[in-house]
Amino acid sequence: MSENKKVQSRQSNIELLRIVSMCMIIAMHYMTKGMELPKLSEDVSLHNIIFRLIFAFCASSVNAYVLISGYFAVDSKWHIGRVIYLWIEVLFYSILIPVILNIAGVADIGSMELSLKQQIFLPVSYEHYWFATAYVMLYLFSPVLSSAIRNLDKRQLGTVIAALVTVFCGFKSVNPYLIPWDKYGDDVIWFMILYLIAGYMRKYGMPFITVSRDVGRETCNADSIAGTGCVDTLDRDMTGQGRRGLCVYIIFSILTFLIAYTVSYIVRATGKLEYYMDMTLCYNYITVLIASIGLFYAFNSMNIRSNKYINRLAGYTFGVYLLHENITLRTLWPKLLGIDRVNGQWYQLLHMIVCIVIVLTVGMIFDAVRTGLFGLILSKSKKET
Repeated sequence: MSENKKVQSRQSNIELLRIVSMCMIIAMHYMTKGMELPKLSEDVSLHNIIFRLIFAFCASSVNAYVLISGYFAVDSKWHIGRVIYLWIEVLFYSILIPVILNIAGVADIGSMELSLKQQIFLPVSYEHYWFATAYVMLYLFSPVLSSAIRNLDKRQLGTVIAALVTVFCGFKSVNPYLIPWDKYGDDVIWFMILYLIAGYMRKYGMPFITVSRDVGRETCNADSIAGTGCVDTLDRDMTGQGRRGLCVYIIFSILTFLIAYTVSYIVRATGKLEYYMDMTLCYNYITVLIASIGLFYAFNSMNIRSNKYINRLAGYTFGVYLLHENITLRTLWPKLLGIDRVNGQWYQLLHMIVCIVIVLTVGMIFDAVRTGLFGLILSKSKKET
């Protein structure tokens, strides 16, 4: 299949979600690495509350990105070549960016500590990018997870997911104390749970958002008898799913913020629960998880025709992450874009939007060049063999 056909065959609504998710991820990095966003227990100004609310809406982005992969990978064929390609892509960014900055005199690889050098030259093993490490490991486990999803019935799969979510999400969401083994959703175990959830969603839908297939068939049969047609019925159902998904996303994102704000009030009054206040925005917090599922369905139900431009740009989003989160750039780009100079200003929200567009655009251009380079190397190697 040609590259153009591959691009056109992907669902543009879901590819758009990839782009939006990456924009949200950049926004979170803007707030944490650029603004160094104060805790609500330390600053209850309107400015901080607005950005904390935005952060709550963005917190579901990472989960949504992983749900996309799991939703479609369940029915796809596993290839070791994909793992190798991902590994090389991560290695490319991990080494090239520090080398470029070293040549430019911005970074000095030689004077770096051994731990940083290990992250640069062994990025997956030493978690240069925690997301990339978890993502590569997830892909290695994906054939086992996909087999479990295909072979377990609805009740069995639901029970497994419910048990895992209870242990790795539910318990930490109601427990105000530090859990030694909790990784805040920044690890492969949480990604595997998301993968199973995505597989369940693909096979059976999600309660309160999707209509069961049996109900859909009954409604479709009734409409067929009435002469109104199944297509209209399915279209109405997809529109309903999208609205319910959007409502779930909005409601639980606001709830995430309200819980954090309430806990911050307790922290200010008593000095206790400061640890729990930070946990409310973790990827494996229950309201963040539910908001992520709602966000996925909001986009999954969109009726967007296949758009080769959206599909192609979405393919560069992982590269955007690898570029701006490189260990030598993650604190440099916020300084270059002057985030510290606009902290607390009334126009900072506009500044954040501009910065997101800049980081996204530069990252996509860089990854387009990288993709073209990899394509040339692969085509040349195939000809030689």
